[in-house]
Amino acid sequence: MTTEADRETTNDPQAESAPRVRILVVDDEEQVVQIFQDLLTQQGYEVVSCSNGDDAIAKVTTDNFDLVLTDINLPGVDGLEVVRAAKAADKDTCVILITGCASTTTAIDALRQGAYDYITKPFDLWETAKAIERGLESRLLARENRRLIRELETANTELQQHEVILRRKVEQAIHRQAALIEAGKAISKSLNLHDTCQVVAEQAARMVGVSRCVIFLLDAGSDEYLAEAATGVDPALLPMMRFQTGVGYHGQTVVDAQGRIVEDLKTQVGTESLWEHLPATNALILPMVSKESVIGTLTALDHEGGFSREDQDVLSMLASQATIAIANAHLYERTKELDRLKSEFVAVVSHEVRTPLTSIKGSLELLADRRFMELPTPQRELLSISQANTERLITLINDILDFSKLEASKLPMTMERIDVQRVLMEAVDNIRSLAGQRGISIDVSVDDSVGQIEADPMRVGQVVTNLLGNAIKFSPDNGRVEVFASGDPKGVTVSVRDYGSGIAPRDVSRLFQRFAQLDSSTTRKAGGTGLGLVISKGIVEQHGGTIWVESAVGQGSTFSFSLPRSRPAGQ
Repeated sequence: MTTEADRETTNDPQAESAPRVRILVVDDEEQVVQIFQDLLTQQGYEVVSCSNGDDAIAKVTTDNFDLVLTDINLPGVDGLEVVRAAKAADKDTCVILITGCASTTTAIDALRQGAYDYITKPFDLWETAKAIERGLESRLLARENRRLIRELETANTELQQHEVILRRKVEQAIHRQAALIEAGKAISKSLNLHDTCQVVAEQAARMVGVSRCVIFLLDAGSDEYLAEAATGVDPALLPMMRFQTGVGYHGQTVVDAQGRIVEDLKTQVGTESLWEHLPATNALILPMVSKESVIGTLTALDHEGGFSREDQDVLSMLASQATIAIANAHLYERTKELDRLKSEFVAVVSHEVRTPLTSIKGSLELLADRRFMELPTPQRELLSISQANTERLITLINDILDFSKLEASKLPMTMERIDVQRVLMEAVDNIRSLAGQRGISIDVSVDDSVGQIEADPMRVGQVVTNLLGNAIKFSPDNGRVEVFASGDPKGVTVSVRDYGSGIAPRDVSRLFQRFAQLDSSTTRKAGGTGLGLVISKGIVEQHGGTIWVESAVGQGSTFSFSLPRSRPAGQ
């Protein structure tokens, strides 16, 4: 099998051009796979496909691919596992994620784990093709970088007579590379836009040995570039420092997206109004380019002896890192805003839907009351189905409302001293009828040490009901569910055990993720929002407790949660 090194080290031009770009497409929808196969084959790429995460991991670990295009939600392991396997097999492999129902936060998490980009369904073929081209170009640049490094090492061997000069250059390059790495770490510590820009300004000033540096960012509302952060500059001056596209040195840098060194600024008064608020003797102005558009500039000022080409090169690399960090900060802030709007929208819609459902429920109850009217058996059966589905809708809407309040940290809690055994038995009694419909028995064992705790009785009962509902849902007919409770001086622990099919180890981490349902026919048949365990986790954690699961395939599952005796300080 031809390795990556074999492709890069061959001296035969024909051999270098022979290998076709190989792309792995991973999606469980045949239509999506076919679309990508047609699109990519027409562009001359070699396309390999598979429909689940396990096969994808097997392929990326045994074969070479230039690019992997994978869905996030897959049968078997998910797309994030495919990302990790692909990057572990070849750190330069470009991975682009396809996301349909996953949140933007999930996609950002994938980018942090090494994915190059993500596209959302339904996707635009032209934009997808451009993303693939950019990903392949990024991989090509990485390989080219390694090739240049090898050439540098070869030149070092051939020019040993210039050892002293070469060592000095290498030491300078290593120093700058280390400085860039450290700067990159510092820049990526925060996702706050202003904090990120401030760190960029400070790192740029340190790397080239100047005292002043300013970051300008494009303001979408005014189409001007405004000073966002600076070091060595009076913060009161920042609101007055701005420039327009095409005007002055900064404006020209934005137009041609090329860095420039400006000397002897004192003799060029009037060329740019910005210098009235930012007097300097010389300047190095570098564009920050993201997706072929200039989002801002990095301006370093007053270098003793003037800026050199090396200064421009090192700050150009820093500007590239800063562009990614700033774009991530923009995306993070946008994501937070979208999450807030989404939560508000869900809460409003759910509340408005619950009002007519209450009327429908009341009307159905009146129709079912034989004191008011007697209905034929077929109509009564239809009425019973309507009542059951109305109750189901109300439960789903209540789950969504609770989840929305949990996300906004506004879920109401009424804390009081409660008897854990009483709350536990009430929850069990309320759900026995549901278990009885399938012949499932519920055995309860409460230790004398349980006693009382400080908690919200309704919310604790809600957690127990959710765990019991899950256990009943996934238990076989005529099965058994067991409930245990025990205590110690610090708190109490409640466990609910079922003897169903159990949970695979790879699926355990998904149990407490919002809207997550394990990919099995049993789970899909049972239905639900996939929020029950998420809400339970939020309630338990809001009480200062923890929740966990122990399970083995074919042996059932045990869900447990612990709550402290007293409410933690500060909560």
